[in-house]
Amino acid sequence: MGNMYSDSVGKVANLFVGCKFDCLYCRKSFKAQMKRQKNNCGKCYTYEPHFHEERLNQKLPLTSGDEFIWLVRSGDPSFMSANEFQKMLDLIKLKKNKYRTFLIQTKNPYFLQDFEYSDNILLGITLESDFDHTVNGYFGSKAPKVWIRKMDFENIDHPRKIITIEPIMDFTLEILTLWISQINPERIYIGYDTKKSYLPEPPLQKTMELIEKLEIDMGFKVKIKLLREAWYEK
Repeated sequence: MGNMYSDSVGKVANLFVGCKFDCLYCRKSFKAQMKRQKNNCGKCYTYEPHFHEERLNQKLPLTSGDEFIWLVRSGDPSFMSANEFQKMLDLIKLKKNKYRTFLIQTKNPYFLQDFEYSDNILLGITLESDFDHTVNGYFGSKAPKVWIRKMDFENIDHPRKIITIEPIMDFTLEILTLWISQINPERIYIGYDTKKSYLPEPPLQKTMELIEKLEIDMGFKVKIKLLREAWYEK
């Protein structure tokens, strides 16, 4: 378990890299990883949103079961132009990719509403909590507020959706489970921060209660990532 999905297959080169949401926990994960690209791509190094069109022709792995190909894992596709995003969708829709599953994940699902999606696409959002937290006086992210993400995502007419609750932050059990039921995702990923960003995390027991309610009481498929005691409990 860790900060990547076990269901993500292959070392696929990012079609698009970069994001302007400046999430606190991203500074030690995706942004830090891109610092290794200084000699390869200056925009990757600075995390400036940009499209790598030359990667449209990369060789893609096969997928089976819950596996998926994550074409934009080091950035947010909502910063792509409509033309760039459509090129990615056209790649996914090719006949040779019909039996491959792809993930498109964002913190701004409003961007997704103007496109059509094939059945081999999983649409996902990150939903760390049911309310917005501040960390040391900083909101923690410039992404849309979580309730806006939830509403915009719920309104997208596509049957295959996932929710990622990572890094999980303290939450209201009744509200978060209601939101999830209204979105009705195909699966849910839950995990704690892997980079010790000192986020307002819930106690582990509370997270386990959430998982039990989602799995047993509500019948959702829950995928466990990193679980541990909250940093302040150690």
